[in-house]
Amino acid sequence: MTHNAILFIPDISGFTEFVHHTDISHSRHIISELLELLIDSNTMGLELAEIEGDALFLYKLEDQVDVVVIEQQIEAMYLAFHTHIKRYEYQRICHCGACSSAYNLKIKFVVHYGEIEFIQVKDSKKPYGSNVIQVHRLLKNEVPLNEYALFTEKVLPIEKENKQQLKATYDFGDIVFSYNELSHLKENLPDIDPIPSDVPKTCLIKETVEVKMPSVELYEILSNFDYRLLWVKGIDDLEYEKNKVNRAGLKHKCLVNNQEVSQTTVTKAVSENQMVYGESTTDFPFTKRMSNYFVLEEIEEGITKVAIEVFADFKPLGIIMKPLLRKKLKSAILENFNELITLIDSGFSIKKE
Repeated sequence: MTHNAILFIPDISGFTEFVHHTDISHSRHIISELLELLIDSNTMGLELAEIEGDALFLYKLEDQVDVVVIEQQIEAMYLAFHTHIKRYEYQRICHCGACSSAYNLKIKFVVHYGEIEFIQVKDSKKPYGSNVIQVHRLLKNEVPLNEYALFTEKVLPIEKENKQQLKATYDFGDIVFSYNELSHLKENLPDIDPIPSDVPKTCLIKETVEVKMPSVELYEILSNFDYRLLWVKGIDDLEYEKNKVNRAGLKHKCLVNNQEVSQTTVTKAVSENQMVYGESTTDFPFTKRMSNYFVLEEIEEGITKVAIEVFADFKPLGIIMKPLLRKKLKSAILENFNELITLIDSGFSIKKE
């Protein structure tokens, strides 16, 4: 049985180079977040047929095409995509290749209309037929833009005066399509709050240790909650969003002695040759707010100096407790760092993941 359907593919451009030329595992998390955002931005009731690496194959059974609705859908996805990319520029804390080059990612859309059938593969029903093949072939084209929306003439009839049209030859024959630029939509991007960088007034602790590990790799261990329980003692449980790259403003919760402590990822200004990772909480006893920072500097190849810094704003009674808090915190932090150094010296490396 055949059905008329809108076939819709948002495709992330620059994906292959991004995955093969960036560090650690953040590239897959970033792409995953972007694909999820595109799915969540589905305003016209499209069905997800397949996640195809760097693209989504979506469709909607429809007996007629409303180009205005399709263009609104494209705008919603485009703005969601670039808002998230902009957030990486303004709120990222990580210096790895993936996080620092995410702004290079682009998006394009290919839209086609025609008859499809369905094929059953176990519990999944997949669109099938020549039009499905055609919409995928159209991803390879001669459009002279990085970002665009491509419409076949079955979606948007070609007007003679339209200069943004092309005719391409594929294995199924010739097909005519038009395309629209999308870059002007960036004018509608929302403002992104910059990374907050205010530091509490009182310095409680400032210690320095050296770790036999490159700074980028060590930064990943310190900032990635997946590794936290391997070296931080006294935490009963850790609650965080597992498929997101840690960035400024992201919150996580620790359960310590049956007490829930909420923490927020923060940063502060450091020198050009340094990296900083910080966390702040308002749940620590006797303080209004306490922030701890790890400032990393690779002093020679494979050797990183880490400045451990803790700052706090105290409640009135906290001033009296400051010496005791300093002593306990210093002991706990250095004990954890010794655990981390022991873990690294045992051969642990994120490159084995």
